[in-house]
Amino acid sequence: MEAKARPKEMAGAYYFLCRELDENEVNEIMTTIEKQLQGRHMASSAIEGFNASLRSYLYVRKGVNQGFLALFKAWYNLRHRRWEQNKGTFAYESLTDKKVSDCLSLIGVPPSKITH
Repeated sequence: MEAKARPKEMAGAYYFLCRELDENEVNEIMTTIEKQLQGRHMASSAIEGFNASLRSYLYVRKGVNQGFLALFKAWYNLRHRRWEQNKGTFAYESLTDKKVSDCLSLIGVPPSKITH
């Protein structure tokens, strides 16, 4: 979509919401959208961070398959961040506002009953 067309499309979407919903529903949706926009970082920054982490694996492996990318994505999003403003959190926590104590359980791998 061309950048000049975005404001017109957004205005049309807002008009449609106002026509189809009552004022309270529109305000609730707009509040949710504003909250989401304020709490998110630019997508290009997130993608650049992911690509920078992946680059070293691509260099060593000379390419990756879809299975590796899925595993890498899980590792990247479920690892503890070690620096900057989000130190000590997981990306999943930032997206969902839910505290995570065991990341492996999130992807369907429950804790083992084996003790060492």
